[in-house]
Amino acid sequence: MVKKLLAAVLIIMFSAVVFFGCSGNTGKEENNGSRNQDQERLVYLTQTPPPNMLEQLKAGEIDGFIAWEPFNSTAVNNGDGKYLFTSREVWPEHPCCVLAVSDSFKDEQTVEAVTWAHIRAIRFINEAKNRDKVLEYASAFTGKDEEVVKKSLENITYVEYPAKDKFMEYYSSLVEGKLLKNTVETIGFEDSENFFASFLREDIYKKVSGELDKDAGWKPAGIKGNASLSLGYLAADLHQLALFVAEKEGYYEQVGLITGQNLETKMFSNGVAVMEAFKAADIDIAYVGGAPATLKRINDNIPIKVVAGANNEGSGLVVRSDGEIKTLADLEGRTIAVPGVGTVQYTLLDKALREQGLRPVIK
Repeated sequence: MVKKLLAAVLIIMFSAVVFFGCSGNTGKEENNGSRNQDQERLVYLTQTPPPNMLEQLKAGEIDGFIAWEPFNSTAVNNGDGKYLFTSREVWPEHPCCVLAVSDSFKDEQTVEAVTWAHIRAIRFINEAKNRDKVLEYASAFTGKDEEVVKKSLENITYVEYPAKDKFMEYYSSLVEGKLLKNTVETIGFEDSENFFASFLREDIYKKVSGELDKDAGWKPAGIKGNASLSLGYLAADLHQLALFVAEKEGYYEQVGLITGQNLETKMFSNGVAVMEAFKAADIDIAYVGGAPATLKRINDNIPIKVVAGANNEGSGLVVRSDGEIKTLADLEGRTIAVPGVGTVQYTLLDKALREQGLRPVIK
């Protein structure tokens, strides 16, 4: 009898410990978990090529997207979206695309020739008298009608070389966003100043632009007889219109580069893909976004140098036109498409969201 009574007491005591211990701790953990979840203001990101963003927005699969022109203006013009912001509003005069060359490409004569063709194209685009032709070229390059490209061009500034201080802001954004797994020191540079002194190579640009400033008809020696070039660019990216203009205006041909013969152009979906092509030695020179160029140069130690600029600004965040999203705060819990992590567009969105206390997370 005593044994049965003792056993009953022990069972009651054990049950009490289990109940109060487990239920008490679990409640506390649940409360803490709920509190942490409440404090997290998340925006979900999905990685999508810009051409697909338009259909996804229209179908309601995403709440918005950030891309380069002309995709933003296309969605707005179709009535499927509206601008929440342009990149000019988030970061005025930010550098976007650049012309970069692989360190393994040692043909300086060809690099000078391509830089000359590029600068001639940028100056052609910026001359007011060429406006109608620029619209024609922009439409042909992107496959969009002139009304769309006209609106798109209003958001883009074509430049010959990026500002160093603005470029260093990309570096700071990548550091703040915890996207860098390496430091400039781990890839052999004393500090960021030393890194950018090497990364932003101005000597070829200064020589070519200086000669053109003195004589608009000046032309470099051109490529060597047996030289060839693989040139990368992004699909329908209006930021990189200079490539199309240089070809159509015959600038490449004037320095001995003939498409289909010694000049091969390769198209990519985003800047990160371009950098991977540099890494694999599939391209020699390319148009690429400043953010992925910096990111992959440091993280993967892909040796490239920027020899010219292409454009500033020209991106934007477009959201559904149903009126539900009016401010950045309204993006909490929503899904936004980006071209890829580490792209210029991702960097801009990350900057804008964090300033509002929102945290982007990849789906």
